[in-house]
Amino acid sequence: MKKLIMLLVSGLAVIALSGCGGGAYDAGYDDGFYDGARASDASMTTLFLIDQDGFSLGGVPYYCVDPSGVRTADYVTAPNGEFTFVPGERCTFDLYGYNGTPEDPLFIVDDVGLGKPDIPYACDGGDNGLTDVTGSFDYLPDDICTLYL
Repeated sequence: MKKLIMLLVSGLAVIALSGCGGGAYDAGYDDGFYDGARASDASMTTLFLIDQDGFSLGGVPYYCVDPSGVRTADYVTAPNGEFTFVPGERCTFDLYGYNGTPEDPLFIVDDVGLGKPDIPYACDGGDNGLTDVTGSFDYLPDDICTLYL
């Protein structure tokens, strides 16, 4: 009888500790953004958002729309700064909390850290142009910037 009770308690503990499962990317965000990396396939490209010291910018909210204007993604950057898109989409990043000064630039880089030049961008604060050879772009504090990928 004692073994049966221990087996039952152990089984209940396993169930209780396992939770609902399948929620690896759900950390309780309630702002409409999904806090996991966008699943990618062969038609997609993955780039990374980093700061001037090479640190990744995880948790930056962004959404993408296709050329017709249909929203195709609503995410935050992964902890390593990763974001994934279909070429031709435009993705808008909410840079709230970032300084936006020439002394504190942000960069778009590939998986080996090389800057991605010539990506058109436009920010709500009025900065627009192309990313430079290092992948950096100009923006103002707390700006919202769209990259035309």
